[in-house]
Amino acid sequence: MKIYVFGNYMDFKCLAGNCQTTCCSGWKIVVDREAYERFKNLENKSLRADILSNIVEKDDVRSFKNRKNGDCAMLDGDGLCRIQRNSNEKTLCNTCRKYPRLSFSDKDTMLLSMAASCPVIIEYLSNDKIKNMWYEMGTDKKMYPVDISGVNWFAQDKNRFDILINDIKTKYYLKPERLSELFFDFADMAVDIIISCKDCMYFDGSFDAYEEQMQGEEFRRRYNDFTKKYGERLATFDKNYADYRIFTKKYENPDEDTYDRIYQVAGEIVMLDTIMFSLSLQKGSNYEKDIVNAVHWVYKTAVHGKVSGSKMHKKIMEILAK
Repeated sequence: MKIYVFGNYMDFKCLAGNCQTTCCSGWKIVVDREAYERFKNLENKSLRADILSNIVEKDDVRSFKNRKNGDCAMLDGDGLCRIQRNSNEKTLCNTCRKYPRLSFSDKDTMLLSMAASCPVIIEYLSNDKIKNMWYEMGTDKKMYPVDISGVNWFAQDKNRFDILINDIKTKYYLKPERLSELFFDFADMAVDIIISCKDCMYFDGSFDAYEEQMQGEEFRRRYNDFTKKYGERLATFDKNYADYRIFTKKYENPDEDTYDRIYQVAGEIVMLDTIMFSLSLQKGSNYEKDIVNAVHWVYKTAVHGKVSGSKMHKKIMEILAK
């Protein structure tokens, strides 16, 4: 069996108190069946009652409740989890115990990847000096760099994606008046998603730029400022994110159609650029902070939300048909 390992999987270190976000807020944390059984059989009666009272079930999926501010119901005011505080890490549900590590496998391949919603992984994908994003674990358990462009299915998917994204850039990114139309369309779609999805919250500045109708010259000026400020780093992230998502998504959902996969990844990148443009115009904007917020929003809607991800996919098909 081939085992592919993401670049910083083995060396990952949580930022803990230095992280600008928290894994325990803004997400719907799914409770796996094994964890639920563990919770039901906890000897600590008060902890058991606390946990079970904060679990909800919908469509046969159990998850922890979220407070109005997005915090997990098990998160205390000091930022610590009550489950871990009163038991140990092994008691936690699968999501909390392993995040941001991911693992997928099929009949002859295992993939050990990382969730790009983690700020450590976002920083990694923003690096223009990544020599090897993926490694193959040998029978000796050592890591050997692997060029995934040599993986037949990835080479084909990436070629199709490059053709798709170049088509989008030619039709829109190189023409300010059409790019303005594209960004406003995606911003409108984002608002629709926020309204229809109770778990998709608005965050300050994410779409403020689209509340005013910028004329062609004004948009061109602001977009030029945006590219000077964020362009190079965002282009690096977009490229690395595309490679990461196309490769990981194949193993995450092996039955997904190739074109569905690459169209959704393209939609995620356009939405990311749409949000980053708006955030860059905010007073005191900062790339490191903004890219984390933007990726979190895209992840919650497109990666964790099948309906929202499908909307981005369909939007890409619509704009290419124009």
